[in-house]
Amino acid sequence: MTWEPLQVKDLSKALRFIGEKEWVCEHLVTRLLKKNRSKSIEPDQIWMGYRNGRPAGILYVSHQGLLLPYLPFLEETPLLPLEVFTPVKEALSDKAIRIYSIVGKLLYVETMEELFRFNGGVPIDYHLMTRSKKNPLPSPPILPRFHIRKATLEDLDRILPLQILYEKEEVLIRPELIDPEKTRIDLKAALQEQYILLGEYEGTAVSKAGTNARGILYDQIGGVFTEPKHRGKHFAQALMVRLLQQIHGEGKNACLFVKVHNRVAIHLYEELGFQIQEAFRIHYL
Repeated sequence: MTWEPLQVKDLSKALRFIGEKEWVCEHLVTRLLKKNRSKSIEPDQIWMGYRNGRPAGILYVSHQGLLLPYLPFLEETPLLPLEVFTPVKEALSDKAIRIYSIVGKLLYVETMEELFRFNGGVPIDYHLMTRSKKNPLPSPPILPRFHIRKATLEDLDRILPLQILYEKEEVLIRPELIDPEKTRIDLKAALQEQYILLGEYEGTAVSKAGTNARGILYDQIGGVFTEPKHRGKHFAQALMVRLLQQIHGEGKNACLFVKVHNRVAIHLYEELGFQIQEAFRIHYL
């Protein structure tokens, strides 16, 4: 097996290689699409692996140390020695690039954990779920005092408290270290690039849901959150139905990942027609 740095001219080939399996690696697909639009790989590093002259895998490493592996050849030959990745590992070492987190399908992440000796850190396991645009949506719950609308930049400061609570509860390993200014900057970018819905109860922002990666065949949903004191009122269900109407209306399927122990959320997504497809992991060093 050989590895070659991906060139701008090969980005479309990489996207075709992933094809209908993009739901396995939606964060990777989104980044490849952005690189294709900007016509630049820098400052990140992308390698394409080849077997018998044909594409077999992709390793994407951001300049901040995020590793996104797409390695379908491991399913065909799971006992391949780690030496097949030596050229990439040596290139990262030469550039003094250190991996701080790995995101992807469990099999791919476990292989990268062994390769980069991720013995410490915090691995978090998820179910990767998908929903086909062909399946009819359930009717939304009737909630007279609950209003849903698309969020805009003007809503930034109204959504920010919800986003901070969400990150403390669902994202951060050490919630006490949250940086509200960074959260605000990231949220501002999301409001410009993603489709985010805001749920208001009696005029107060209490719930949100949106996309966090927009691909070719799929949109990935994330950031589904309701203020704790308003849970159990079906706000998340109403938001999800509206969001799925938008996604499917654009001709796309939907995917998401949810923590394996979050039974309430898993039940909600299954009621909405999502199916568990793969084991997924995020490993933070």
